[in-house]
Amino acid sequence: MTLPIIYLLLPEKSEFETDLRLKYSGKYNILHAHTGADALNTLNEHERVALFLVHQSLPDLAGTEFLAKASALFPDSRKVLLAEAKDTEAAITAINTLGIHYYLVQPWQSKHIERLDELLVDWQAISQPSYMYVRGVMNSHAARIREDSNLHIAAEIVALSGVSDLMVVNSAGGFIGVLSEGDILRTALPDIDDILEEGGTLEDAYQIFLRRGAELSNRPIAPLIIREPITLQPEDHVAKATAILVSKQIRLLPVVKDGRLLGTVSRANICEAVVGTLK
Repeated sequence: MTLPIIYLLLPEKSEFETDLRLKYSGKYNILHAHTGADALNTLNEHERVALFLVHQSLPDLAGTEFLAKASALFPDSRKVLLAEAKDTEAAITAINTLGIHYYLVQPWQSKHIERLDELLVDWQAISQPSYMYVRGVMNSHAARIREDSNLHIAAEIVALSGVSDLMVVNSAGGFIGVLSEGDILRTALPDIDDILEEGGTLEDAYQIFLRRGAELSNRPIAPLIIREPITLQPEDHVAKATAILVSKQIRLLPVVKDGRLLGTVSRANICEAVVGTLK
């Protein structure tokens, strides 16, 4: 993939162009045009412009006029107007009416590059494909169960949904924790080794399992809930989710925001996202 572009539209070469090239070498391509017409004629050739840094006083048009045209092609690009002290009123008007993100007053100062850094971080955040983040791959239709439910209801939901873990919520929809099918099964599962040592068979163990399951069906799930599970935020990177799922040998992670369950992320969800990027 080609590097994103920082586009400089300046009537003449400036010292800060050198600063930008040193700062962003290898991360961004720095392009420079001297007139609005030159820049507009070449904008269609580019796919990703991260930032426009445009002087207000160009030979053929005002910088604000150029930025208004560039916004139609690159609405997400960060837009900075470079103005003389006498042009600050026009710059402020542009910010309020044209969606320009910032203006810098000449002369150029090295501290200005810190503000450009902030704008580029903003652009990176919105330009990343959605599948790079948990919010873009999660399943928003997670299998839920109320915390006051019993094991019979839990078993039914697991059977119907086919999931390995149920997300437990309270009556207000707040996230409580996780109930795993493993915990449900272990509650009813007899100690098979003990049965075999006493001369019993696997069939005997299975019959005990069925009988105990029926006896426990009305038992509340509350004691089995994992109340402090590992959770994800929708803004978390998919790489973080993948690392947790693999290293912890977990099949499903809840996605929680401000105490509310938004969905779940599974290994299958991440695999689907990866396959989608390879098409």
